[in-house]
Amino acid sequence: MFDLRFCHVERTPDQNYLIRWHGSQPGQKVAVYMSDNPDHYYAGGDLGTPILRTTGQEAVISNPDVDVRHYFYLENEQGEGAILAERQLSLQGTPNFRDLGGYEAQGGRRLKWGKLYRSSKLSALTDVDINYVKRLGLTLICDFRQVLEQELEPTILGAEGSHTIASLPVTPGSSSSFMENLHKGIIAVDDSAGFMEEINRDFVVNQMPQYAEMFQLLLVGDQQLLIHCASGKDRTGFGAALILDVLGVSEEAIVDDYLLTNKYLPVDKDIERMSKEFSDHAGEAVSEELLRPMLEVRPEYIRACFEEIKKRYESKEHFYESALCLDDSKVEKLKDRYLD
Repeated sequence: MFDLRFCHVERTPDQNYLIRWHGSQPGQKVAVYMSDNPDHYYAGGDLGTPILRTTGQEAVISNPDVDVRHYFYLENEQGEGAILAERQLSLQGTPNFRDLGGYEAQGGRRLKWGKLYRSSKLSALTDVDINYVKRLGLTLICDFRQVLEQELEPTILGAEGSHTIASLPVTPGSSSSFMENLHKGIIAVDDSAGFMEEINRDFVVNQMPQYAEMFQLLLVGDQQLLIHCASGKDRTGFGAALILDVLGVSEEAIVDDYLLTNKYLPVDKDIERMSKEFSDHAGEAVSEELLRPMLEVRPEYIRACFEEIKKRYESKEHFYESALCLDDSKVEKLKDRYLD
């Protein structure tokens, strides 16, 4: 059996794939298959011919087409298999674009790859990025940015496409005055870590209709979903946490996914840039100590959401039905659709 905690796909500097895996019996032969369609593996049909057989625990696979996303199936000598793909998609214009696939849910099932994505804003995608994203087959894009953000930096995915863009502006009440000052070039916050926890609690208190609408849109058909905001960390982080939670992923794994934003966003560069562009109450440059808690994610931020849910609702089921309009049948429908 493969231990999927230690199975990863990453892009090498020359755009090939580095695959690492860990099995219960090191030294046995593993067959590696590759496809540009994950449904090829979930359907359980003929796998075709492996591109590699090896007794090692890692391999570099030549990328036959950098414009297409690839998925991998690993099979050991006992016929046990594992489906793998890149967590982070290789895009120039948005660094925090990633797949929610592969996480383990209750009962040993796993989220399907290539179905549920999260990202930062899409306004800076290159032409190559746009072609790559269009080939993902997205059908639904939920934009959690405020209307002004959407107007200033619109989502651009080319003239053609079969996707629907749903505007679901999330504006935490605790951040309204902050956003007003931010547009003036002023960061008026004293305790930035506490401020971020307050924002996350407010998601639960005042922003649930937008997230409930996300789920209702997701239920319409066999959607391939992308959720995003500006940086893909706070509003999107909570949205992704809700999706993973409803599908039965553990809170520990949800926190781990949430923290990946620190790996993919250029936090240090953003701190340097914002310290030059913004000032504090007194007109002085904003310190790193104030900026860092706002530009990175921390476990206590997303846990504040879970704490607020536990405080306000009798159970997870009560929360799903009361806040997200998801009864048991709808939850099971989502699980049947997005878990293997």
